Amino acid sequence: MNAWLIAFVVLSMNTLYGHVQDYLKLPAEKTGNHRMDNIDFIYMINLDQRPEKFASCEKQLAPYGIYPYRFSAVNGWELSFEALNNIGVIYEPWMENNNWGTCYFAENGGQPYHEIVHVPGRNYFCHCMALGTIGIVLSHLSVLEDAFNSGYETIWVMEDDIELVKDPHLISDLIAKLDRTVGKKGWDMLFTDQDTKGQNGEYVPCYGYAWRPNFKPKDPSIFAKRKRVSRDFRKIGSRYGTYSFIIRRQGMEKILNFLKQHQVFLPYDMEFYFPDNMRIFTVTDDVVSTQPKALSDNGAPNYLNTEN
Repeated sequence: MNAWLIAFVVLSMNTLYGHVQDYLKLPAEKTGNHRMDNIDFIYMINLDQRPEKFASCEKQLAPYGIYPYRFSAVNGWELSFEALNNIGVIYEPWMENNNWGTCYFAENGGQPYHEIVHVPGRNYFCHCMALGTIGIVLSHLSVLEDAFNSGYETIWVMEDDIELVKDPHLISDLIAKLDRTVGKKGWDMLFTDQDTKGQNGEYVPCYGYAWRPNFKPKDPSIFAKRKRVSRDFRKIGSRYGTYSFIIRRQGMEKILNFLKQHQVFLPYDMEFYFPDNMRIFTVTDDVVSTQPKALSDNGAPNYLNTEN
């Protein structure tokens, strides 16, 4: 193998595996009981600057004897420019370049810079991707990485804006039912409500996918599919909102492999269904959903306005 070919292979491997892994966050010591029937571990993602949001969720769950492990979220507003320019998609000439993207440069004072994706070697996120949203992606990946490395088979992941609709212990029974319906290896994710909700509380379904410069799905039509498989479950191809879901080990691996290979570009709830053969289900009756008007720090560090 000549020197040029060796260099090409090394460059290709570096691009393939990127740098996302370097910016995942290890959890603190996981003591206490953070499990329930059919679930090996329960995580709740929460910013250190938002203790009141975790307390609110904890108050809802404690009467049922459910105590999620508080995972200290990656704060995207505190990411270094080095990190930002290592975890996004580094544009290469073979990639699609007909859409807008957003970059972050130290010389731009930390403000987002928007342009058509076209500069080789430049790091891009999707158009108007905010730093808080980048932190959410890294937080979810960190949780999946910890769960996978811990050997868990089934976990429950929540964000800190949940709203209980029914007894959350129903989820344990639903997992058993889904196992009987499609087989233990027949599903990757189970969402605990039908769909995400808008500010008015109405459901907001998803039927498509967003552009990515370094990925094109083999069959885009799969994301629009919705099929009821039993009285209790629907199989779907995509959805918005990742505030409460159950995920199996094979699902963790699919998402981790995809985003380590392709780098971060879109919000997490527009990325997780991209891996091949993601088998995603929702309940037909909400059990744990989201607060439609919950405080958010994704688009701006709003916690700064509430600190003493």
